[in-house]
Amino acid sequence: MSFAVVCPTRTLANIGPCVAAIQANEPNLPLASIVVVDDDETGRVQRFCESHGVTRILGAKPFIFSRAINSGVKAAIALDPEVEGVVLTNDDALLQTPGGYSVLAKAAADYPEMGIVASTCNNVGNRAQFPRGIGLRTDDRMVCFVTVFIPRSTFEKVGMLDEEFVGYGFEDDSYCLRIRRAGLKIGIHDGCYADHGSLTSTFRGDPKTPASLEQNAAIYKQKWGEDNFGRKA
Repeated sequence: MSFAVVCPTRTLANIGPCVAAIQANEPNLPLASIVVVDDDETGRVQRFCESHGVTRILGAKPFIFSRAINSGVKAAIALDPEVEGVVLTNDDALLQTPGGYSVLAKAAADYPEMGIVASTCNNVGNRAQFPRGIGLRTDDRMVCFVTVFIPRSTFEKVGMLDEEFVGYGFEDDSYCLRIRRAGLKIGIHDGCYADHGSLTSTFRGDPKTPASLEQNAAIYKQKWGEDNFGRKA
C-alpha cells in the first residue's frame, strides 16, 4: 500500500531526527512523500526541507494540530492522487522499527474494517499503546495520535479531523469516536514502535508534563454531549 507521512513541526531540533529515523527505517519511502507542515518562523525548517527534498507546506496561524494535519493530508493527496493512506506522526515521535510504517499500512490493507492503526510507543495517554508483543489488536475506545496510519478510505468515509479543538488534546478522541460511529475499528500494532520520550514536543510541551487538557475537554463535551469515556456531560 502506498502511503505518505504528515508531520507538523516548528523546530529543526525535532524534525531533523524525525526525518532521519524515517529514512533509516523506511528507506524505500521517497522523501517527497514526507509532508512537513511548517510552523517555524526562523526559516530553519524551510531550509532543512529544501535541502533534504522533503515536501514542506506552510502552517496556518495560530497553530491548531488538527488543522495542520488536515492541510498536510490534503497536500499529500494532491502530490499523489493514488496514495492509499497517510501516516500522521508527531515531530517528537521517532520511528524505531525497520519497515514499521509499512507494517501499519499492510495491516490496514489486510483488514479493511480497520479505520485507523496506531503504532506502539512510550509516554502515551492510552496504556494499551504500550508494546505487548502480540501483533495487531483492537481498542474499543481510541488511540492517541502519536504515530497512526489512516487509510484513504477512512478520510473518504469519515472526513478530516475536527478543527474546533484549538488547545491541547481530544482531537484524536473525537476522530476515533467518529471512526467507531462509522462502523470501523481502531487498531494497534506491535510491529511498529515509535520512541515518544527522547524529544520534547514543540507544540505539546514535555511529554511527561504535557499542556492542560481542560479547554479541549470542554469542547469535546459540548460537541458530543459526553466525555471521552462515554460518560454523559
